[in-house]
Amino acid sequence: MKVPGPPRVATAHYVKRLAWLLACVLFGIVIGIIGSSVSGSSVWYVAIPTVVAMGWLFFADPTECELPPHQRAKRSPEHEEEP
Repeated sequence: MKVPGPPRVATAHYVKRLAWLLACVLFGIVIGIIGSSVSGSSVWYVAIPTVVAMGWLFFADPTECELPPHQRAKRSPEHEEEP
């Protein structure tokens, strides 16, 4: 009888998220370069972390950080033994 292991990680999902992260960083760099060349101020490079933060808010899925319900019950404080 086969014992089911942990679910397979969707590698394509991580590749897609990495691609979006790189796209956000590159977009921030482009904004920084264009803004800096037009105005002469290097403050435009603040666009890099700003675009990354905005991308995180748009593309992130906070539910992926949660444990599945059957594992949450095992880790709840009332189920843990005190030393």
